[in-house]
Amino acid sequence: MWAATFLAVLFGPTLLSLVNGSDNPIASQLAVQSGLLATGLLVGAAVVPSRLRSLTRAVGIEAVYGVHRSLGLLVTLMVLVHVILVLAANPNSVTLFDPRQWSQPSKAAIAATVALILLVGLAGLRGRVGRRYALWRWTHIVLAAASVVFSALHIWRLQHLVNDPVLRVAFGLLAAALLGVLSYRWLWRPSLDKRSAYQVREIRAETEDVHTLVIGPRRPRHGFDVSTLAFEPGQFAWIRVRRSITAEEHPFTITSCPTSEAGGSIEFTIRDVGDFTSSVGRLKVGDPVWIDGPHGSFTWDDTVYSRALVLIAAGVGITPMMSMLRTLAHRGDDTPVMLISGAGTETELLFRDELAELTEKLNLTVVEVVSRPSSDWSGRTGRIDRDLLGELLPERTGRRKIEYFVCGPPGMVNGVVEALADRNIDPSRVHTELFDMA
Repeated sequence: MWAATFLAVLFGPTLLSLVNGSDNPIASQLAVQSGLLATGLLVGAAVVPSRLRSLTRAVGIEAVYGVHRSLGLLVTLMVLVHVILVLAANPNSVTLFDPRQWSQPSKAAIAATVALILLVGLAGLRGRVGRRYALWRWTHIVLAAASVVFSALHIWRLQHLVNDPVLRVAFGLLAAALLGVLSYRWLWRPSLDKRSAYQVREIRAETEDVHTLVIGPRRPRHGFDVSTLAFEPGQFAWIRVRRSITAEEHPFTITSCPTSEAGGSIEFTIRDVGDFTSSVGRLKVGDPVWIDGPHGSFTWDDTVYSRALVLIAAGVGITPMMSMLRTLAHRGDDTPVMLISGAGTETELLFRDELAELTEKLNLTVVEVVSRPSSDWSGRTGRIDRDLLGELLPERTGRRKIEYFVCGPPGMVNGVVEALADRNIDPSRVHTELFDMA
């Protein structure tokens, strides 16, 4: 469904323009087609990252952001191609470079192009922003909004496209769909959706810098619980502590088991790595929080994953694995599972007591790896790398019946994926989640 929708948005206006035909020279037609294609790409780039649950569940959050980045580059390239084709079709259009002769459509086009170029340049700085992420994010959003608005103004003020009855309907449908998605993302979900309202039920300290946040549905005035979140083990949600469009929010994996036995409680285990995450430990029981989720495809389907599992995690990358293991324990599932958990020191290894209990309930093998061990550490040392996986994973027997889930920092995840590829593991059986997203 999403693939068909994407193709319709991307090529719909272009195909309609071709079907209608035109008496204009081929150069002019190419200029128009490139502009229409750029419009479809721009709409797609705006819709894809808008946290549509069915989309993130279908393809995964990594693919969503990968497509968003690719579309951003493509739309910028196509806009530049459009400008070149406009100049080729009509040399008099060189007045675009003379501010004294700018028309209203030209001003809108230039503003949209500048916004897009700045947007792409800013995206390249994503890995360097550090604690200034909030400023980077809002600048990114403002530039994206400017590129969409000025592009729409450019099309509207040119008139010749919107005067065509068929294209006018197509543009109207695109605009309605875009406004609907953006209103859902930026107005309904953060400000009006009562199902997103939760409150703190408990804060547990796992280590000095890791806390588990336990939340549950808030009780509206009429006395009934808002329906709790329905999620699959391994999915995540965005959390914010203020009900506002501008409130800072971050994604965290749900670590609890998706059952109703805990009165609708949901758990997130969060490491303190910045201003927002450090504030989690200061929350109090009863404080309000709002969540947007569930999202992600880092989970299994019961009809498919009735085979052995290998879970590979580093640091807090173990959080989705805990949701999976707790779910298996709740179901009494005897699926063979190997958990490989890595950390810098033994004190950074999470859920050790619970994992020891789970080994008694499940067909579970836990392998802990520490890269900076103390003198008292007697377990495995080093990192989760090709050598370790070669030692732990089977060479041939049963390999095709294993599903691999890998979660942690980008370097670790990429290294493990490469190591599994070297062992000729089918890529479709390797599922990843990077703790590095916008």
